[in-house]
Order: sequence, then structure tokens, then C-alpha cells
Amino acid sequence: MSCVAFAGGVNYETDIATVVKQGRGSAEGRAAWDRLSAAKADVLPALLEGMNTKDTVAANWLRLAGDRIVERDLKAIDAAKVLKFVKDPTKQGRARRFGLEIVERLRPGTREALIRDWTDDPEFRYDAVAWLLDFAPTTSKHLPWYQLAFDKSRDIQQARDAAIGLEKNGVKVSVGEHLGFLMDWHVIGPFDGKGQKGYHLNYPPEKKVDLKEELDGQDGKVRWKRFQVKETAPTSKDRHQALVNLADKNALGNADDAVGFAYTEFTIDKAMKAEMRGAADDNFTVYVNGVKVFGFEEWRNGVRHDRHRFAVDLKKGKNTVLVKVCQSAAPNPEPNWEFMLRVVDATGKGITMKNVLTR
Repeated sequence: MSCVAFAGGVNYETDIATVVKQGRGSAEGRAAWDRLSAAKADVLPALLEGMNTKDTVAANWLRLAGDRIVERDLKAIDAAKVLKFVKDPTKQGRARRFGLEIVERLRPGTREALIRDWTDDPEFRYDAVAWLLDFAPTTSKHLPWYQLAFDKSRDIQQARDAAIGLEKNGVKVSVGEHLGFLMDWHVIGPFDGKGQKGYHLNYPPEKKVDLKEELDGQDGKVRWKRFQVKETAPTSKDRHQALVNLADKNALGNADDAVGFAYTEFTIDKAMKAEMRGAADDNFTVYVNGVKVFGFEEWRNGVRHDRHRFAVDLKKGKNTVLVKVCQSAAPNPEPNWEFMLRVVDATGKGITMKNVLTR
């Protein structure tokens, strides 16, 4: 935290630390917050540093104190000091946004001048891509701007909007591939869930995957079958981009109290640490290269984009992925049986990989 001098016998750094620790949940915390709220503008840089915490509640209390200072003493705020904090990408996003709001009031136009170049900023990437998407149609050379917006996008809708712009200029892209969705699978099932115990039971595919093997399923013999996801078109309003619908007649079909599996393979040029993001209905178990890397049990939970995120170590060459998804017993008012999974870098962009799944 930057040093703030004593003013009128008040140590503002101590007050900030007290609010961060206690909020206004004690007499001491309330008194500290009251002093901060009444402080002069020179406390703002230290207050922003105090907001640089993962504790949302503490940051919000400091923000409220900061709002009072801004409304009372805006013109006395040192914009340069605040801007220095805003430009530091290692600081917490909510604090940087507050700082940028202050600077924009003092120096109108600052936000746009900065945002449009922050396409790789961890907090302001979305804002930068939004600027690119707004700007692209206004220039005579649309293509490079849409291409930049697409490359930098990490949000599904923004990627779709950029894809639409590219398609209008004769360039077709895959939003699913850009965001790292796994879309080419082999699936097998349904297997008997044994009274919704399937999440905890081990089935043959969890021991080994043999795509030529025939296994005992819930209602007879089952075999692996190829299932390729048809990703959502850029113009669609569907909130999912590459959903693996196991209930599809071309996949496993409808079932109750069941377990299904999906398997895929891909290659990469070098070993790396990556992140998998996904969700499933019901329950979600993921194996990478034969090792269980994630498991989550929750029945009738629905599927939300990037609900689960977990780190994975990928090896050079071929990597295998096995997904296990359960289906609840009847009666089932929402008989969805589906999942989505993508492999990304730290920013949320799909890693460079090649699907090598064969029959």
C-alpha cells in the first residue's frame, strides 16, 4: 500500500487495513470507515490499494468510502496517481475500474483512448473487443478489425459477432475451435445407474477404452459410436456453443437412471499446463490420459458455460479425454443428458490442437 501521511492525527492506512479486516461489522470498523469517508482526496491512491483484495465485501466498503470522497472532492484528486494504479494489470479489476471511472470524470476521453489498446488486459479485454466490434463497421477496411476482435475475444457472443463480421467479408471461422471446445467424440452407453449410484461405481470404460469393444449396457449390448457436435451458428441466440447432447438419437438416446461416456483424442506440439472448462447434467467426471482429473456430483443441476474449471497437464503428442455423465432416474421433469468441455490457455482461448480420433 502506498504511504499516506497522517492528516489531523488520523492514520488512513491503519483505517484502510481495519475496514479490509472488519468492514463496518464492529464499532472500530465503523469508526474507521467514517474517517475514510470524510478524508481528503489524497487518500484515494491508498484506498485503491486497499481495494486490491479478493475480498469483495471489503473492497465494496472501501468503494463506498471512495464514492463519498469523489463526490465531495473530485477536482482535488491526483489523476496521474490514480491512472498509474489503473494501468497496472496485476491489480484487482474492480479497483481498476473504479479508478478509471474517476480519471474519466477528470479527463474525459481517457477511457476510450486506453480501452481500445487493452485487448490483452485481464480485466478490460471484453471492453476492448466491444470497442473493436463497434469500430469495425465504421471503417472502409472491415476485415482486419473483425479479425483482431475475433482473435482477442474470449466471450462466446463477442466471438460470434466477430465471426459474423468475418463471414460478411468472405472469411469463415469456427467459434467452437477458437474457444477450445472438444467437438469430435466417440460415445457409449447407456449403462445401468443402479438407482442413481452410477457416479460412485466404476464401469469398463473407466478401466480402459477400446473403441472396438462391445459391452453390456442397460438394455443389451452397446458399442462405441462416433458423434460429432454441430456447433451453434454465429447468428444463433442459443447460449451454448458446442453442447454434447447424449440424449440425441445419433448419440445414446433417451435413458433414465443411466451412465454414459464420451471419449476423444487430440495432439499438441509440446507439453503444457492448460485448463479445462466445462459442465454436465448430471454429474461430471473427467479423465485425461487415463487419470481422473475432475469429479463433481450434483443431480439435476443444469449446464452453465464454464461452470467448472480445473488445471490439467498435457503431454506432447497424443492426449486422451474420457468424460462420464450420469442421468437421473424417472420421473425426470428435465431429462437433459449433456455436457460441454473445452481446453484453453490462461486467458480462455482454445489451445492449438489437432483432433486425431479415428475408428
